[in-house]
Amino acid sequence: MRSTLTYQDEEWDSRLDRLQKTEDEILEILSGVKIFESLTRAELQMVERIVHCREFFPQEVVVRQGAPGVGMYIIQSGSTDVVLEVGEDEVIRLASLTDGQFFGEMSLLDGAPRAASVISAERSQIIGFFSSDLMGLIEHAPKLGFKIILGISQLMGNRLRETVKDYRSALKELRQLTDN
Repeated sequence: MRSTLTYQDEEWDSRLDRLQKTEDEILEILSGVKIFESLTRAELQMVERIVHCREFFPQEVVVRQGAPGVGMYIIQSGSTDVVLEVGEDEVIRLASLTDGQFFGEMSLLDGAPRAASVISAERSQIIGFFSSDLMGLIEHAPKLGFKIILGISQLMGNRLRETVKDYRSALKELRQLTDN
């Protein structure tokens, strides 16, 4: 049914057996992910066959800040906290993510070290889509692989535009404060 995991990052490796979800459950969650929204049902089924499912317990690390980025993760159920480790004992919670939300998509393209840690806040079922999976798609189904890359690029472009907008707004407010 599901392919054997060809690459596991250190946090994904576990004594827990991977969860076996039905195709429909995974297709439903994948269809709601922004980078997969342009895919046909047949293309989503191809992605469904190569993703990996795992359950995380409360306070279990999904990805660790500084570890190599090897893929993206989609929360099927449960919730996680995105935290930034700024000192030995200092942690800043940046965000909470829940059902249908995803993180780590940039790692599909660049493999850069993780900018933050993601920790399961409760028992959570998470879907992993690794860069090796994407590279396999590009090799065997190039059109599908490039549609996914285009989706990631569009998402990153939208985020960059929003960040620039926020930066300009903050700069404007700062200038107003210094002019007074």
